[in-house]
Parts: sequence; structure tokens; C-alpha cells
Amino acid sequence: MGDRIPRPRVALLQLLNGAWITQALHAAAKLRLADFLATGPLTVEALAQQAGTDAQSTGRLLRVLAMFGVFSEVAPDQFALTPMSEHLRSDRPDSLYHWAVMQGEAWHWQAWSTLAENVRTGRTAFELTHQVPLFEFLDQQPEAATLFNSAMAEMSSLAVKAIVQSYDFSAFRRVVDVGGGEGILLQHLLEAHGSARGVLFDRPAALDKARHRLKGTPLEGRIEYQSGNFFETVPPGGDAYVLKHILHDWNDVQAGKVLRACRAQLSRQGRLLVIEYVLPPGDTFSPGKLLDLEMLVVCGGQERTLEHWKSLLTDNGLTLDRVVATPSGVSIIEARPA
Repeated sequence: MGDRIPRPRVALLQLLNGAWITQALHAAAKLRLADFLATGPLTVEALAQQAGTDAQSTGRLLRVLAMFGVFSEVAPDQFALTPMSEHLRSDRPDSLYHWAVMQGEAWHWQAWSTLAENVRTGRTAFELTHQVPLFEFLDQQPEAATLFNSAMAEMSSLAVKAIVQSYDFSAFRRVVDVGGGEGILLQHLLEAHGSARGVLFDRPAALDKARHRLKGTPLEGRIEYQSGNFFETVPPGGDAYVLKHILHDWNDVQAGKVLRACRAQLSRQGRLLVIEYVLPPGDTFSPGKLLDLEMLVVCGGQERTLEHWKSLLTDNGLTLDRVVATPSGVSIIEARPA
């Protein structure tokens, strides 16, 4: 029979060691190794010289990541980019550079170390670790806030084209993007529908970045920028109010406040578009189920099932009309005033 290690044990061990891979990716991103390899393969010595790193340590890091297809060892001690590491380049429009950096930063990473206490007590791990809620922490830490906003923009860019292609926005003349960050979704939506105008509603720091990013573009005159507290009120006059990955940051009580603020501005013909994961039942795979743990850890929010979404909307004066799936995995939950 021999002493073969049981496959389930090996599989579990691989999952347990996944934290090491996250930190390896974080290090490679933070050191911008993919940027230095953008022009072609380099020896470890040449790469380390350009990156200002220790050559032996750099080679050991790349060797591990190459094992997972992130880089490729094209010759002994010589590495090149792969399709995966192309997305670690900081200069690509479809980059995951900021997301990779944020995942390994101490302020984010340490919160996950208290997940067991989070599950035991129900208290958000981030608050247990830092003694303040996430968004209050970001208000106090400008560098972390900048990284967070850039990481959110990268994640948003993964889904926006699929969202705009999957739903007909042409009936709306004025779209209010509530908590729209740097305006990436609103930008794609307005580019696809030339007669529409948009309102970007968020915190001042996010709006400043959006203004800078869109300055001088054809959209500059079609977007209004308004800041405020979406728990209290949102801009009036929209045909459609969009909440993309906003409600999952909050528990039902807090999410209900946002929904009621939008409901107060909706006309009878208006529509609320909630763009989130709709969790499937049972053991069915969904990235949203893993993201649900991230929400539990960092902000006390949650992803929701279809029945949960129906209940949440009904409790706050709205009726779910339909759910439009998109190729990105998120869905567009269309609701109207009850």
C-alpha cells in the first residue's frame, strides 16, 4: 500500500498555504517587477539592479510565482512576463496592480488574522484590529485611502463593459451613480449612450480623482459632481439611480438607509439599479461567497441571496422587477418604487 499522502490532505495543505502566494504577489507588485519586465526578459541580476532589490531574494520570489504561471523562467535565472503578470503592470488599463498591493498591506492583511474572533463575536475584524471602522480609518490615513480607491477602481473596471452591454440604459436621460468612486462605470455608460447625462455622487477625495481623470475628455461637460452622505440623501432628478458594490459594504439596517434615500428621489417611472452578486444556493461556486468573507472582515457588510435582496428591497419601499445576469458574474437588480 505504501505511505501515500491522502489527496484531501494535500488539497487542504495547498489551501492553507494560499496566504503565502498572496504575500508573494503583493511583494512582486509593490516592487513593480512586472513593470521592469515589460520590455522583455531579464536576468535576475539585471532585474534586481533595476528594481533596487537583492538578486538572490528576487530570484527566489520569481521562482515561486513562475511555478503558478505568474512569471516564466525562460532560461536559467532569466524571467519574463506571462499573460497573468501582464496584469501586475501598473501602466495597463486592465491592471490589478493596486489590488495586489492592497491585499498584502498590513492594515488590510492584519484584519484577516482576527477572522476567528469576528466569527465568534460578530464584531467586524477590521474594527477589532484597528479600533475604528474601515471608512473612518481611511479618512485618517490618506495614503491607504488612495490605494483603496485605486484598487476599487481596478475591480470596477473588470465588470463595467459587461454591465453596460447587458442592460439597456438608453431610456434614462439622467443617471445618478451613488458612491460611484472615480466614475468608471458612469464613464462607460455615458460613452455608450450619447444623449444621457450623469451625476457622480461620492466622497470629495474620490470626486477629485474622477475630475482629474476625466478632465479634457468629451464627457467633461456631461457629468456633475456632488458630494454628500448617502445614508441621508442623494441628488434629486435622476431617471435611474445606480448602486454598484455599495450595499454589500453594509448590514441590512445601514443598507436600508441608502435604499430609502434613493427611494425618496425616485419618480414612479424611475428605476433603482443595484449591481451586486446574487449568491447561488448550496455548494455552487461563486466568487461572491469569498467576497462575502471580505465584507465580513473589513466592514461588516455582506453579499446576499435573491430572497435576501427581495426582502431588503421590500422592507425599504421598493419592488424587485427583474435580475439581469452579466458575464462578469455580478447581476443588475432592477427595482422600482412599491
